[in-house]
Amino acid sequence: MPDAWRIKFPTGAEIIQTAVKMRPDLGLNPDKRLMRRRDCEFQIFRSVEQWVEMPHIQAGFPTVDDFVARAQTILQRRKARSGRSLELHTRQIFLEERLVEGTHFTHQPVSEDGKRPDFLFPSVSAYRDPLFPKDRLRMLAVKTTCRDRWRQILNEAERVPAKHLLTLQEGVSEAQFGEMTRAGVQLVVPAGIMKNFPTTVQPHLQTLESFIGDVRLLPLG
Repeated sequence: MPDAWRIKFPTGAEIIQTAVKMRPDLGLNPDKRLMRRRDCEFQIFRSVEQWVEMPHIQAGFPTVDDFVARAQTILQRRKARSGRSLELHTRQIFLEERLVEGTHFTHQPVSEDGKRPDFLFPSVSAYRDPLFPKDRLRMLAVKTTCRDRWRQILNEAERVPAKHLLTLQEGVSEAQFGEMTRAGVQLVVPAGIMKNFPTTVQPHLQTLESFIGDVRLLPLG
C-alpha cells in the first residue's frame, strides 16, 4: 500500500481503482466481476483502516471524548465507503463494457428540482429533450440494501416510467417484491445472489449483464 495512505486515508475512488488493478477480471461477466471487486475493495479498506488506526488505538486516549471522537471518525468513514462503493464499481464496469459516459449514460446528473439519480440512460440531454420518447429512457439507482429505502428512487427521474434498482441485498420477501413491482421498480441483482430470493421472485429479477445488454441497444437520440 502507498505510504501516503498512512498520512491521509485514501478516498473511496482510490481504493476502488486499486481493487480494479488487483482484480481486473475482464474475462468474467459483469456480475462476477462486480462481486469479486467488491470483496477485494472491502479487504483493502479494512487493511488500510487497521494500518492507519491501530497506532492511535495502541497509544491510548487521554479522555473519553478523544476516544469517542476517533471512533466517530472511523464509523463515519465506514458509512461513507459503503454508500458510494457499489455506485463507483458499477460506473467502472459500464466503462469497461464500452458504454461511453456522456453518450450511453450519465452518472449523477440533475434530473429535475435538484434530484440526482445515480445513472440515466442514454444521457441527461436525451432525458431533458421533450421529443425523446420516454420508453427509450432508463434510470438505474444503486443501493447496497434496499429495504424501505427503495421508495426514495420513485421520483428521482419523473420522465422514466420504470425504475431499475441495482442492489446487493440477499433476498426480499414476496410481499415487498410485489410492492416494488406495483410501484414500477425492476430489481437488478448480480447473478450469484439471485438464489437467495424466493423462487417465485427469481424469474422476475434482472442480472447486471442483462441490464447492460439492454441499455446498449437504446437509441442515443
